[in-house]
Amino acid sequence: MWSCSCHCKACQKLSGAPFVSAFSVPSASVEISGETISFTRESDAGNRVRTSSCAHCGTRVFAQSDGAKHLINIFAGTLSDPSGFRPVSNVYLSEAASWIDPPEADFNFPGMPAA
Repeated sequence: MWSCSCHCKACQKLSGAPFVSAFSVPSASVEISGETISFTRESDAGNRVRTSSCAHCGTRVFAQSDGAKHLINIFAGTLSDPSGFRPVSNVYLSEAASWIDPPEADFNFPGMPAA
């Protein structure tokens, strides 16, 4: 449904990287198996965002916002074959690390675009 590279400070801190790339799909189309642990924070819009990681290796797997429970955001780095992934947008470019060039994308936003 949507794919992006997120440059917000929260993603930087949670990942230890200058940005994370993810794609959104309908929550009903995803079945999560295995044990996860979650971290919850508040978004700029005031919604709770839950980021879930594998309880065994710590890899961040997905995130979901209370403001869009019908969607789940899957981190592209968790795909067994990420070659087909292409982010169509960059979000939170206002918080991007000064030492990288953001990946090429069709749309660029200083923050999170309105739904």
